[in-house]
Amino acid sequence: MLRNLPLSASGRLRLLIGIALCSQLLVPAFAKADPAYDALIIQARNGNFTPALTQLRQLSSERQTPGQVSDHLVIAGWAGQDAEVLQVYEAQGKHRNLSTQALATVARTYRNQKQWAQAEAVYRQALLREPNNVDLQLGLALTQADGGQASEAVQRTRALVAAKPDDPNRRMALGYALTRAGLNYDALHEFDQAFIRAGDKPDVAREYIVALQKARLPEPALRLSALRPGLLDAVTQRRLEGDLAAERVRMAEFATRTEQERYVIADRALQDYDRLLARWPPEPGAHDDVVTWRIDRLGALKARARMADVIREYETLKGEGVQLPTYAVRWVAAAYLDQREPEKAEPLYRQALSAADADPADRVEDSTALFYALLESDKVMEAREVASNLANQEKPRVELKGLPIGNPSDSWMDAQQLAAQAGTYGGDLPGSEAGLEALVAKAPGNVGLRVAQADMYRAREWPRRAEGTLKETETQAPRDIGLEVSQAYTAMDLQEWRQMDALTDDVLARNPDNRQVQRLSRLRDVHDMAELRVEAYTGKSYGGGNNQDAGAVSGSRDWGIESVLYSPPIDEDWRVFAGAGYATADFTEGTGQHRFQRVGVERRTRDMTLEAEVSNHSYGFGSKQGAAVSMTRDINDNWQYGASLGYLLATTPLRALNADITANGGSGFIRWRANESREWKLSLSPSHFSDGNDRVEALLTGREGLYSSSHVQVDLGLEVGASHNSKADTVYFNPRSDFSVLPIVNVNHVLYHRYETQWSQQFQVGAGTYSQRDYSTGGVGLIGYGQRLRWNDVLDVGANLSLISRPYDGARERDLRLLVDLTYRF
Repeated sequence: MLRNLPLSASGRLRLLIGIALCSQLLVPAFAKADPAYDALIIQARNGNFTPALTQLRQLSSERQTPGQVSDHLVIAGWAGQDAEVLQVYEAQGKHRNLSTQALATVARTYRNQKQWAQAEAVYRQALLREPNNVDLQLGLALTQADGGQASEAVQRTRALVAAKPDDPNRRMALGYALTRAGLNYDALHEFDQAFIRAGDKPDVAREYIVALQKARLPEPALRLSALRPGLLDAVTQRRLEGDLAAERVRMAEFATRTEQERYVIADRALQDYDRLLARWPPEPGAHDDVVTWRIDRLGALKARARMADVIREYETLKGEGVQLPTYAVRWVAAAYLDQREPEKAEPLYRQALSAADADPADRVEDSTALFYALLESDKVMEAREVASNLANQEKPRVELKGLPIGNPSDSWMDAQQLAAQAGTYGGDLPGSEAGLEALVAKAPGNVGLRVAQADMYRAREWPRRAEGTLKETETQAPRDIGLEVSQAYTAMDLQEWRQMDALTDDVLARNPDNRQVQRLSRLRDVHDMAELRVEAYTGKSYGGGNNQDAGAVSGSRDWGIESVLYSPPIDEDWRVFAGAGYATADFTEGTGQHRFQRVGVERRTRDMTLEAEVSNHSYGFGSKQGAAVSMTRDINDNWQYGASLGYLLATTPLRALNADITANGGSGFIRWRANESREWKLSLSPSHFSDGNDRVEALLTGREGLYSSSHVQVDLGLEVGASHNSKADTVYFNPRSDFSVLPIVNVNHVLYHRYETQWSQQFQVGAGTYSQRDYSTGGVGLIGYGQRLRWNDVLDVGANLSLISRPYDGARERDLRLLVDLTYRF
């Protein structure tokens, strides 16, 4: 409410809006011609109120004339004695024929005391006498504005301004009424017009500055304040400075002209807050403002990507019992999510979404952030529910006045995209594919949507399809950060290492604080590391007619280990490697041992992986050298083929080596992969043994997904194998021909998942048949259990224990086997 200022040095009462509703005092019409009394009135007019008030207070109510009561009211009003004005009026003047000036004083005093109805009634009483009195009309309008009748006040003051547009007092009164009506920018126009006409008056300049502040224009307000030192009181000055810092916090969230300017405004805001907090904390009266600045400073820290500082300051404020407003709760939640503390971010986002003052414009953004907080807390079902609810709540079109069907809603599209993407994280990739493709058909130019679609294609193991989608999108937004990050991941899948480096370097230079960029950089760093692979096995086989016989294939008490160390990439495409291994097993003819070493080179390029090696083998008959080459080539996202040739094959049975029998040969395969859950592979492997035996093996393997969720995947696998050998009666297991069929159900259950760490368990159950020439067909059974741990992108280790029962040469064998594998990058 605009109210009276304290008395100036001259003793004259002024209003903040620069209008004196009772600026002139005429000699009361009802006062007696008393020179002494007149002298007291003159002293009061000159600012010396005490003598006149003292005499008027001493007069009994019965002896006071209406004129004296009027004088008492006016002079008490000049003296700022609001309580006395109302007491005299209600006790002595309410039913008297008071002067217009006295009524104006009483009305203004009621307004000062926020008694709007009484003030309005007295103003109307005065206007009955002087309906054209502008001061009374303005006073009534201001009272209406204060009393909740802003529209009536605006209407009244607009009429007054229209009658005399050059009057600054009328302009300021209209500005005040518009402010009360919530029309701050319309009000600023009126105060601006008043300032143009009477900017030299301090009251006008002061109200103009306040109008600028309410219109969220603190910077020009402070410039004007700097030109008029002393115009503002300390409270208004410091709040203006705080408003300027807060404005810069809001602006720091907007896109900048260049990426180099991203933090300029946030840094300015932080400098503003540092100056304010250094200047004002000792002032007791500034406590509330200081707390507000500390809260708003959280937004500047967030915009500056100083998320750890946001959390630290928030926890300090929380410890002091400060309750954050909703807009600041959102900042803190974003900081916790950025710092990988989703469990703390989740309740804050829920609080922001359910707050009474929550901005509907923030609902999609906050719901999306809540979705990721739940997802990163491994609450996948809750996350999908949030996405689904958001998609159902958003309307597809924004209703606008004058447009019968409205405009398409960006919020609706974002919500639908989130719901479709949720399937990618929830194990429903086919549903995600269908949802995203339907949205792309509606908005083919939406860059974020096309990037999400490409990411889904990669998840379905279709990197070439993802590449094509991203190339199409690149024409619309070639420098989009999300687009380039997705392109870099796709290049990694396609073994386009130079393209991956170029894209990663670009986004890292442009936006190093972006979490997506940091994640990409981390995976690029992991790719550039050395790699150690270790595989080990041990088992116990029971074969023949009694359980003490060694197994026909693997012997008894067999175990082995092999390790291979790959160098970091050389010239992007090349890696050299070296490895060594050892295997041993007990057979009926004795214990076999095999030590081997290998060195080689690997080349990985788009669609092609080549590997060549030489090896040394020691298995009891001196050292012998071997060699091997292999090739794998992708035709497209669905088809792949490969081949290998080897001299002294690493797959030669240990039992054959133990008898100084080696094998040379090769293999070839072709694989068809529909998607991440369906594939088939056919391989053919001919080999020639040094004892004259020629072997041909064929193997068909397939996998079909039966069920998939965020934590459980169930696949039905099938292995169909056949072999033929040209020679019989060898020391090693060598059927003339055989044929096996083994369906297997594989279950993978994720026990724990948090960012780059995942712990899972696996179950296998299989039952099939094995047919061998000259022997009857027998059943095959398999049961297995394993666990696997993936940690920090650099460690992947697993173990599997299995038991298989099957016949060899007509005798049933049982093989208990433990397999351990480890991949470590450093």
